Amino acid sequence: MRKTAFASTLRHAALPAIVAFALLSSAAVARASGPSFPLTTKSPEARRLADEAVNLFFERLSTPAAISKLHQAIAADAQFAMAHQLLAIISMDTAEQIAEQQKAFATRQFASSAERAAIQWHQDSVDRNSIDAITGMNEILREYPQDKLVVYMCVWWLFSQSQLDRALAVLEQSGIGDSPGMLNAKAYTYASLRQYDKAVETIAKYAASLPGEPNSQDSYGEMLRYAGKFDESIQHYQAALKLDPSFYPSQFGVADSYSLKGDQAQARREYAAGFEKFHPAEHDEVRFRVREATTYVRESDWQGADRAFQAIADKEHARQNSQLEADIYRQMALYQPDPKRGMEFLDRADAALKNAKTAIRRDVQHEAANILRARVQLGARLQDKASTRPNLDRRRQMAQTANDSVIERFYHGASGALLFAEGDYNRAIAHLEQDARNLFSLQLLVKAYGKSGDLTSARRAAATLAACNETSVEHALVVLAFRKCHQAGSCD
Repeated sequence: MRKTAFASTLRHAALPAIVAFALLSSAAVARASGPSFPLTTKSPEARRLADEAVNLFFERLSTPAAISKLHQAIAADAQFAMAHQLLAIISMDTAEQIAEQQKAFATRQFASSAERAAIQWHQDSVDRNSIDAITGMNEILREYPQDKLVVYMCVWWLFSQSQLDRALAVLEQSGIGDSPGMLNAKAYTYASLRQYDKAVETIAKYAASLPGEPNSQDSYGEMLRYAGKFDESIQHYQAALKLDPSFYPSQFGVADSYSLKGDQAQARREYAAGFEKFHPAEHDEVRFRVREATTYVRESDWQGADRAFQAIADKEHARQNSQLEADIYRQMALYQPDPKRGMEFLDRADAALKNAKTAIRRDVQHEAANILRARVQLGARLQDKASTRPNLDRRRQMAQTANDSVIERFYHGASGALLFAEGDYNRAIAHLEQDARNLFSLQLLVKAYGKSGDLTSARRAAATLAACNETSVEHALVVLAFRKCHQAGSCD
């Protein structure tokens, strides 16, 4: 399942990223029993187009075609509030996401009370009114517990808030089990929870339900890649390209698998072939360029990595994509051998973020919090308590005032890193457990368990860390080295 523009580096990438995907359904897709969520428009043509759009997006996972249908639906009825809201969710353009959210809110008086509640929920999320957003989501889910549109909007939003266990519970409790889209969503949820066997088992059922669709093979390849079965993964990506030679995510999936397999030269050839053949959407281009640049990090070629990442940052600066530019500099800070130089890149990240005028406010706040976490982590490496403690205090204040689970998770990761550096392992564990999705935090958690004498938890966390196969800079820095020492029994 893919949402090719779901900026994972960014929203992300809180979703490691993330996978980058959105979850949606409609009246055009068969529903389970129970009340159906309304879609209100004065134009039958607009309703037909919206139904086609959500069917394309949910069942066929064809994002560009779905966006085109929503544009047509809005042209037929500019007051179709939920069409604006759906476009705000699935658009591959940040400026359009912002504009369509504003239009959904402005036209909500033409919608039903249920639709108004859904729009308010998403507006609260954008405005960082997290408690109101959670309340709104729960109320809609309580009223429409078996409606696919509601279930998938809830799962998408819970992913954006890093509440993966709750997302899986919503999927399982809906009782909807007859949909390819549902199988796909469950597989990605299992993978995000690092339950790779369940992810592969579920995606196999999804692929069997849509044997002629390139996305089913692409998703199968991705689940196999998460599970560390790289050769099989490449075979499924190639099968997707045979079904549809224009399905570019699979070309880059081949490159990802070669990179994680350890063949960085071949990975770069595959990335280059993808950029030569295809013209990905802007956010996809950045995502794949970052993965291409990360091949140099996997080789410990810091100069090559700097050149590649700097080229991406320069391009996003020219495009005035300041949040993306900031996130690139944050990633560059992470792999610098000298943490002092890493701090210089974080200064660049902060400077870029101050110019973020076209980004979603919530995403800017998440990026600012992530940069602060990196400052605390680098400060701990430098043993610079004079600057690290004030940065952590800023993170604590941000977490307390934001009522945002993503920002709160970043705070726990920063606190755990500092407490570990100070030798307070038991208190570090309490924080790091709240940020175990982050590979730096998971690595420290393994060490903290061991130093505290909890060897059972240390072995379990070590096995989880060693099994991770992600495309991030964090993976390149943490997992490869950890696997070697873990296999040799020489990790400290």
